[in-house]
Amino acid sequence: MPKEGDVPVNELDEMREIIGDFLLESDELVLSLDNNLVTLEKSPDDLELLNEIFRATHTIKGTSSFLGLEQVTCLTHKMEDILNKLRKSEMVVTPGIMDILLESVDLLKVLLDHVREGKSEELDLSRILARLEGGLKGQEDGEATRMQVEFGDADGLAVPSPASGNALGRPEQLHREVSSDKRSGEQTIRVDVARLDSLMNLMGELVLERNALIQSAGEVTRDDETLDVHESLSRSVAGVSYITTELQLAVMKMRMQPIGKVFTKFPRLVRDLSRDCGKEIELHMTGEDAGLDKSVIEEIGDPLVHIIRNSCDHGIENPAEREAAGKARKGVIKLCAYQAGSNIVIKIDDDGRGLDAEAIRTKIIDRGTLSRSDARELADREVFQYIFEAGLSTARQVSDISGRGVGMDVVRSNVEKLNGHVELDSTPGVGTSTTIELPLTLAIVQGLLVESDDEVYILPLSSVHETVKTAQVTMHQVNQRPVMRLRDEVIPVINLGRILGDVAPGPLMTEKPYVVVVGLANRKLGINIDRFLGQEEVVMKSLDQYLGATEGIAGAAILGDGRIRLIIDLPGLFNVAKRVSSKQD
Repeated sequence: MPKEGDVPVNELDEMREIIGDFLLESDELVLSLDNNLVTLEKSPDDLELLNEIFRATHTIKGTSSFLGLEQVTCLTHKMEDILNKLRKSEMVVTPGIMDILLESVDLLKVLLDHVREGKSEELDLSRILARLEGGLKGQEDGEATRMQVEFGDADGLAVPSPASGNALGRPEQLHREVSSDKRSGEQTIRVDVARLDSLMNLMGELVLERNALIQSAGEVTRDDETLDVHESLSRSVAGVSYITTELQLAVMKMRMQPIGKVFTKFPRLVRDLSRDCGKEIELHMTGEDAGLDKSVIEEIGDPLVHIIRNSCDHGIENPAEREAAGKARKGVIKLCAYQAGSNIVIKIDDDGRGLDAEAIRTKIIDRGTLSRSDARELADREVFQYIFEAGLSTARQVSDISGRGVGMDVVRSNVEKLNGHVELDSTPGVGTSTTIELPLTLAIVQGLLVESDDEVYILPLSSVHETVKTAQVTMHQVNQRPVMRLRDEVIPVINLGRILGDVAPGPLMTEKPYVVVVGLANRKLGINIDRFLGQEEVVMKSLDQYLGATEGIAGAAILGDGRIRLIIDLPGLFNVAKRVSSKQD
């Protein structure tokens, strides 16, 4: 690796750019290697897939050789030897060979991270190189055949050298090889995320101006003297509104990424877990093209990993148990995603043993979460939601995979941070289904504006179940806390100002004329308000930089009148309301 004192600054900058491009391309290729190797194990006769795996490894090896990344080159060269034997049918695909190749991919990820972080120390590759060599000789004695096929010499360079020109002498062929994995007609461009964030901020300002213009138009008096002005202003508002909406959609699409970027890690995960657990598990994925905002994509990976690990460890039975129950030896996990309005729904289904509602009830009672009588009154579906409580596990024994009572609580907290919710349903002996619903983007919120105690708040419309008049429901006091009976449900009622600490005790909350019922999964909460101010699409601005994290407040928005209003964070509000109630007990 060149150092700043070794080369001129302009050459150093050029080298940094080359290395950056190499890392971007290698990250994509390594991701494809993970998935394609798992697929190859299921379809060992797929020569086209095997050639694709070989090309990806060859590209990383060639570019790393040009950049002087010796350990990356050495590792991928040994991988190439095995892949070349497989391509020539001189070796056959076995689980053992796949284990070695996948372990090599894992180590390759570590080596690339070292390059990314500028670490100079070398890793000890002796063990993995010995395993690769052993795998190579396990099916055939002798030295691996050198590659002399359409890609040129395996020891050659895959990129043209700035010093010596094109090392392969065939730039057109090189271009075809590099682009051969791209889908026909697909044109993409890499854009710095900072530029997209800047564009999104500008978009937010335009939305604010649009809202202000709409409000100004509404204040113009409709009389003879101002009629022409009003009509002209209305046309301008309509034009700005249309353009703003189109620009907003365009910017959102720029930030959208296919959820397949998250899904790609799961075939490898399920493959490894099934081998560790001694089970046969097949993963089916659909809806990988469904788009999500980049900020949501980055946060949803860990919750999905926890759910799939639980399905593999707790859900799917071992082959003998499945056969005894009249099931196929191989269990199935289905992972799908689809768009529903302004949200995306992700479902994880398994055909395993299902959840034991009675075992969960016993855990709830033993932990003192609910009394025995209250726990017995819960429907099974309500009982299942307690799986998301911290520390609750029904595993018979603790394993390296799960069973410590952590994981599902992380799932719920992470999903709720994204203004989403998660639900779980299960049928004993049939399987378990987990449904996650998330907003497509966190930057723009469809909000319900409400007024309470002379303050205006914004409630995320996606969490609003219904609105009712206080006079039309039965209000009660339970342990000095107001609740209302709505149909067959008893729902606690709060005052936003008091819960968030802004309003001193005053009139009874039941004197307010309206209640907004909001919900997260199976939990509901009534919010007493004075009046509704309508719905509005608002741009959420974070307050963390100025005020730090404030539980119950997701951020703020500037409305058309120029005033700053708080956007309510429902998960935080539920937590605050629970603590306030506990203090009153």
